[in-house]
This record gives sequence, C-alpha cells and structure tokens, in this order.
Amino acid sequence: MSHTMFGSSSLSDHDVLHAERVTGPIPNALLAIYRRQNGGMLERSLFLSEAGDDYVMEYLLPIPEGGLEPAEQDIIRVNTALQQENLIPADNLAFGMDGGGNYFSVARSDGSIWYHPMDTWEEDQSPEENHARTMERLSGSVADFFDNLTEQ
Repeated sequence: MSHTMFGSSSLSDHDVLHAERVTGPIPNALLAIYRRQNGGMLERSLFLSEAGDDYVMEYLLPIPEGGLEPAEQDIIRVNTALQQENLIPADNLAFGMDGGGNYFSVARSDGSIWYHPMDTWEEDQSPEENHARTMERLSGSVADFFDNLTEQ
C-alpha cells in the first residue's frame, strides 16, 4: 500500500493521544496510514465502487489541531462538529473529505469505510434515518479502500 501524498507534517504519539482523547480511538489500520503521512492531498485519490460510482477523496484530514485548507480542517475539528450535529454515527470516525464537503469515515466496530454526502440531509428525518438513507459503504477495510485508490 504505497501512496504519494502532499501535505502535512509528521505525527507524534502526543498528537495521536490528544486526538483519541477528543474523538475516540483511531483504528490501527488507519493510524498506519497516518504514520506514513499525516494529512494532505493524495496523488491516488479516486475510488471506484463495485457499482461503478466514483468518489474522490481530496484531503486526508491531519490529526493534530492546526488544520488543512480548506477552512482549517483537521480530524479533531471535523469529528467534533459532525458528532455534535449527529451527522455521522457515533461509531464512525471521519478521516477524509472530497472537494464538495462530503466525508469519508471508518466504522470503528468493523473497519469498514463509508461515504457521507452532506447535501442530502433531510431535516424532517431523525439522524438515524438520515444515516440509513444517505451513507454509502465503500469498502470492507481501510487497507482495501486505500489499496484501491487510483489516479484521477
């Protein structure tokens, strides 16, 4: 699983512990990606689903607070905001985003990767109903997801 990424700085154990205190545990498979490159833009960012749909993960959110453009995004700020608004399930940890402000997350319970379109939320539905209706399962594991990213 080799990826060329452009962006953020190295990751310290302190950064990881601080992030996990705020967001909850970061799955080991995802942490291995972060140990190689802490945030930034991926050279291989296109994921093609089994149904033939394409998803582009523009940004891998950096772990320490400090932020990544656009809008100073990082894993702590994004997950705090998403969880406060119940926009993703509590078991999920957002780690990436596309250029339209939609998020990629990992389900901590089983390591599966999910896509969260933010523009299809219905205010008259509960968060659980919105999650069931809008979330798209992309991959069964972090390794599978990153291994299947290709260049655009």
